[in-house]
Amino acid sequence: MTNKWHINGDYMLGCNCDYGCPCNFVAPPTKGFCEGAIGFRVEEGAYNGVRLDGLSAFIAVKWPGSIHEGNGMACIYIDEKASSEQRDALNKIISGEAGGPPFEILSKTWAEIIGPKFVSMEVKIAGKDTEVTVGNHIRMAFESIRHPASGVAVDSKVVLPKGMIFKEGDQYSLKEFWLKDGPNLDMTLDGKCGELAKVQWPTG
Repeated sequence: MTNKWHINGDYMLGCNCDYGCPCNFVAPPTKGFCEGAIGFRVEEGAYNGVRLDGLSAFIAVKWPGSIHEGNGMACIYIDEKASSEQRDALNKIISGEAGGPPFEILSKTWAEIIGPKFVSMEVKIAGKDTEVTVGNHIRMAFESIRHPASGVAVDSKVVLPKGMIFKEGDQYSLKEFWLKDGPNLDMTLDGKCGELAKVQWPTG
């Protein structure tokens, strides 16, 4: 039986694909493999009566090919400000254990899950000026995508009416992105794909 949970909030992604991320269109990743980080900040949400408002959780992720081909790895990070009940709730949601998309589906593509690790988190949602710091492991900062010839900022969105993670996502360039958590999760993705979206989960 699926546990009762819901999250309304902000979703963030930084990945190694070109802007827009081919995965949104059921296409192979730009470089043939996928790596980066995804996460969320809860504006309003709960898990079996445990309130989660104001808390965040992130995952460092890596797949050797396309996401749907599986054999990936994930490392879970939970906001250290969360109580023990909130930590357990957030971990169950983001690990897929609580059921319901998107994380129940994503978790089926991971052969290895590390954590959860409880770390400090700073999340500033501000469009192109969005910044995220997850302990000493993840740093993500957005900036506008710019036309390569004119240098003019480009405002872009990806609209996915049946999207599993979001229905409409703002697209940015990664002004700064690094992820460091052991030899298998060590990457710098400056200038690659950044996404920001309002979400309502679980998606139906």
